[in-house]
Amino acid sequence: MTAGLILLIIGIVSIWVVSAQRMRKELEETRSELKLLRETSGGLQETLEVRGRRLDVLLSSVSEAVMRVDSLGRVISANQRAAELFKMERGPELPQSMLVFIRDPDWYRAFSTALKMQTNDLHLPDIAVADRVLAPRLAFLGRDQALLLCMDVTERDKQERQQRQFLSNLKHDLKTPLTSLLGYARSLESFGHDPEFRMEASKVIADEAKHVNQLLDSLLTLDQIEFAQRHDIIASDPLAVFYKVKDVLVPRLLAKELSIELTQSGEMEDLLIAEHDVERVLLNVLENAQRYSPDGGVIRVDMRMAGAMAEIVVEDQGPGIPEKDLAKVTERFYRVDQARRRRKDGGHGLGLAIVKEMLEVHDGSLELANLTPNGLSLKITLPTEVGDTYE
Repeated sequence: MTAGLILLIIGIVSIWVVSAQRMRKELEETRSELKLLRETSGGLQETLEVRGRRLDVLLSSVSEAVMRVDSLGRVISANQRAAELFKMERGPELPQSMLVFIRDPDWYRAFSTALKMQTNDLHLPDIAVADRVLAPRLAFLGRDQALLLCMDVTERDKQERQQRQFLSNLKHDLKTPLTSLLGYARSLESFGHDPEFRMEASKVIADEAKHVNQLLDSLLTLDQIEFAQRHDIIASDPLAVFYKVKDVLVPRLLAKELSIELTQSGEMEDLLIAEHDVERVLLNVLENAQRYSPDGGVIRVDMRMAGAMAEIVVEDQGPGIPEKDLAKVTERFYRVDQARRRRKDGGHGLGLAIVKEMLEVHDGSLELANLTPNGLSLKITLPTEVGDTYE
């Protein structure tokens, strides 16, 4: 072997050794970097988990339903309120798809779209859960997680439905008498020479105008009740107000040969409500009893004290109210199909609503119950001076 060949082999071996050493060093450096990356990743994952647990603890104190969801639409955790509403305690362990808890395909599609778009202001439809209505909103926690906050809007939804029903009924209650007024007014132009028709038209116009006037008066009363605020305590004598209202109703009572019997259990204290408000309450209740009582019947009124509260119970001998409607007849314009429809004597479905709302403004209440075999009992409860805690 020549010296040149030996030198060539030595050079190749030297280069290989240097390359091997460099590769070994780079491999060690790569291993160190991988180890550091794993440690950093593990620490980051642990940090994220700790932060997630802390967030869940924070959300547990929120009264509204809140769920933490991932980018796949799975529920990772939920606070106590959400667990109760969506029955998570008895369901499978988390994480679970949102479809397990909200089985509404249309809502889920909107939810999935919002997750993909990652926008907080995208509208999500309301959710009906048991007897509650929830308005869900998304708040994103980076790219991988979001909070689904479900605000309880049950009362708002109920009020909106009642308002729509209220306006619908109001249009009907105004349209019917106004149509009659317009029809008879136009007919007078053609048949006004007939004395008999003039008398009939005049009576109908007067009745319908009276009905509209009573309706508007009731609406104004409800409006006043909504914005009423108690500034001064004004006491009123329930017995004095009762006799005043009874005198007003005498002509109607005589027309139906009705009588009102009053019983009093003990001495009555003054009520913490203005006299004109008590008068309106009793007038509405006794008018209601008179309207539905049979001819020759008896309306019984019982006054008594129950601690610091006064109770006034009015019982009639009318048809009563179907049990399915009993809890709803105090809603504005609500009518039972036959027994509470509009009548010629001025019923418009606002009397009991006025009573209930006025009593509630003054910390009172109204309870309705059917009597056996027939009749309706209305119990009015109001605070008295005995229990006056206002300054």
